[in-house]
Amino acid sequence: MSIHQPEKIEGRCFTVFLRDDGILQIDIDENSYFEKSDFEELRDAAGLIGKGKKFLNLIRVGKGTLLDDKARKLSSSVEGSIYKLADAFVITSYAQQLIANFIIIMNNPPVPTSFFTDDAAAIKWLKELQISDQ
Repeated sequence: MSIHQPEKIEGRCFTVFLRDDGILQIDIDENSYFEKSDFEELRDAAGLIGKGKKFLNLIRVGKGTLLDDKARKLSSSVEGSIYKLADAFVITSYAQQLIANFIIIMNNPPVPTSFFTDDAAAIKWLKELQISDQ
């Protein structure tokens, strides 16, 4: 009996899937308020899709979407980073930029984390990191 590995998981306000290039892509819906429970569901989905492995993450944050303080803190913690090698966020608004700066300065994420305004730059950065799950 084999256990089926899901190709894509959809949560309340996100979709997560493993791309052909080995990057885990996370699309967060537009105009959403991303809460701690959403992050916990996303973290669990990443673990399920990747069978417990760590991945380079491309996180595309929808226009008008913000996250609450508890989700921000958990996402930037060791506990919240168990399936992460690095995070590349693609953001679209000034408010998201402010939160991004706060995350880098105040939360000091345990994995390489950077913010971009387009997918191509984010993917290029992830691929140049040359880190792997050990």
